[in-house]
Amino acid sequence: MTKMLILDVDGVLTDGTLYYSAEAEALKAFNAHDGYGLALCMKAGIKVAIISGRTSAPLERRLDDLHIHRRYLGCKDKAAAIKDIANDTGIDPSDMAFMGDDLLDWPAMQLAGLKIAPANAVAAIRERADLVTKASGGKGAVREAVEYILGQAGIDILALANGGLSQ
Repeated sequence: MTKMLILDVDGVLTDGTLYYSAEAEALKAFNAHDGYGLALCMKAGIKVAIISGRTSAPLERRLDDLHIHRRYLGCKDKAAAIKDIANDTGIDPSDMAFMGDDLLDWPAMQLAGLKIAPANAVAAIRERADLVTKASGGKGAVREAVEYILGQAGIDILALANGGLSQ
């Protein structure tokens, strides 16, 4: 059973588009369905972590809003971050799901028990994933992955959303 969901950001929580102003990265668009899915995931007792090669104020604000405190931002070695999370939480990587979309995500994905790719992931990642969502990153892919994980655990998402945790 999946005990932790770990996500990349650009191309997974967002559509991968980067908006820059003259001063800095100015905007990132996040999907509300993804955010609510992550809240349901945490309500069900599944921990959530973020590992991203980039950092930005909009991302940190979104993670604060979602109460996701386990975050590795500006991380160049995502596999090392997975190992760090495993050591810190006691959760074996085989009980983790990792959702990534690009080649740099593969070393971390290989460690996870469940490898998830959004529809917009590069071909090499989609071909090796255990689950490829119908939705693209930033367009509900994370919510789809959460619903899959909860379903695998026998959790009724409607009951969970409406105050209960029915298995």
